[in-house]
Amino acid sequence: MSTHETDGPAVAPGALAALQLDALREIGNIGAGNAATSLSQLVGHPVGMSVPSVRVLPLDQVPAAVAGSEDALVAAIYLRVLGDAPGHIMFVLTLEDARSIAASLLGGMDPGTRDAFGLGEMERSALAEVGNILTSAYLIAMTQFTGLSLEPSPPDLGVDMAGALLGYVLSEVALSGDVALVIETAFEELDEPVSGDFLFIPTPAGLGAVLARLGVPS
Repeated sequence: MSTHETDGPAVAPGALAALQLDALREIGNIGAGNAATSLSQLVGHPVGMSVPSVRVLPLDQVPAAVAGSEDALVAAIYLRVLGDAPGHIMFVLTLEDARSIAASLLGGMDPGTRDAFGLGEMERSALAEVGNILTSAYLIAMTQFTGLSLEPSPPDLGVDMAGALLGYVLSEVALSGDVALVIETAFEELDEPVSGDFLFIPTPAGLGAVLARLGVPS
């Protein structure tokens, strides 16, 4: 089968079996391991990462699931996925956790002029780089497992209330997909415990194509 085929049925959130979630969790674990290695090299000290949970949710449930409240302030790195299973990716952190991880990455460097959300120019750049590292690591893991060709676009960083920020992005991607793969990602060995959510929102047939290549029934 050519690596440029995207056959595979669309998959509803409730249709995933335990084996399918286990396979997706394994992709998440490998992606987290790859990302931890890259982040450790970036900051010059060990950074551990783990994947406490993997879920598939309807898009309308995502803001509450990842932020807890539509009024919560979040930072989100957003990009498109091109290739055999096209879609969209977001990495979402609470603003507090975003500040914490950015400060850890900068290691005491001057963050630059701060914006209305208290993030300096260097901190925003660090967060965009974290998002780039994470998404690349997860896509590489998915490519290794499935043989599908997946390429990320350059990332954008947004900071706002969860309802406004996620609602805007999700309304855009709802035109091409209806579920999100949510991989919870916990950062370890930083100054403070930090966690975020990695969202992969495929086109309707995209998740089916991934599952078909994993060799699990859909």
